[in-house]
Amino acid sequence: MSRPLRAPDAAELPPLVPRSSLAVIDEAVNFLRISPALLFGVALIVLLPLRVMALAFPGSPLRDARPDQLLDVFIGNVSEPGAVVAAFATLVLESLALFTVAAIYGSVIEAWFSSRPVTATDLLVDSVKRSPALFVGWFGAHVLQGLASLVTVGLAVVVLGPLWMVMAPAMGAERVGPIAAMRRSARLTGNTLFHVAMVFVFSGIAALAIRGAIRFLPSLVGLELLNLPLWAVSGVADVLASVVVTAFVAAVSTVLYLDLRVRREGIDLDMAMAQAFRPRARGAGARR
Repeated sequence: MSRPLRAPDAAELPPLVPRSSLAVIDEAVNFLRISPALLFGVALIVLLPLRVMALAFPGSPLRDARPDQLLDVFIGNVSEPGAVVAAFATLVLESLALFTVAAIYGSVIEAWFSSRPVTATDLLVDSVKRSPALFVGWFGAHVLQGLASLVTVGLAVVVLGPLWMVMAPAMGAERVGPIAAMRRSARLTGNTLFHVAMVFVFSGIAALAIRGAIRFLPSLVGLELLNLPLWAVSGVADVLASVVVTAFVAAVSTVLYLDLRVRREGIDLDMAMAQAFRPRARGAGARR
C-alpha cells in the first residue's frame, strides 16, 4: 500500500490569483515542479498502455511483424498501410490520455488545497473506476467538435476547443459527470473566451516546441555522439516527448481551471475566509 502523498506547503501551491495567458503557461511549469515524480509518473502510467493499444489495432504492422521488426514498428519506421492506422490510433489515444491525466491533476489539486491525504494508488484506482465517465466526456466533446466543424468548415474548433478546455480538471476536482463538466467548463470560460483562446494557442505552440526539442536533442546526442541504434534513440525520445507534453498540457488546463475559478467565482476569497475563520486548536487562549 503506497504512503499518502506529501501535502505541499501553502507557498508551494499555485497562488489563487488571476493570471495573464502567458502567466498561466509559466505557472503550469511551476505546478509540475511541486511533485514531478507523481505528476510525470501519472502521465507515463496512463500513456503507455494506450500507446500499446494503438499498435495492436487491426491493420497495424505490429500484428504480423517478426521479432526483429517489433521495435521498428513501435517507433513508426514501417511504411505500410497499417502503419497509418496505427499512427492515427496513437493520436486518438494520446488525446484520451491527455484528458485522463488532466482529470487526475484536477483530483490532485483538489486534494492539495483541501489538505486531504491521498496516495498515488488512490489516484490511479479512482481514475480506473471513473474511466467510463472520462471516456464518455472525452468522446462526447470530440464528436460535437467534429460535427460542428463539418458545418462550420473547421471554425467551430476555434470556439469549442477553448470552451471545453477545463472540462477534464472539473471532472477530477468537482467529481461531476461528463455533461455537468461540459456545462461547467462552458460557464467558466464563456465570458473570458479570448483569454482562454490565447492560453489554448500558447500551450499548443509550447507543446510543439517541447516535443521538437525532446526529439531532436536525444537524437543528436545518441546518434552523433554516442553512436546508439536508431530504434533506441527514436523510441526513447518519442515516448519521453509524449509524456512531457501530456503532463505539460494537462498542467496548463489545471492551472487555467484555478485561474477561471478565481476570475468568475472569487474562490481565492472563499479560501481566505475559510482559513481566517478555521476553528482554533482546543486549549488555545482567546483574546479578551
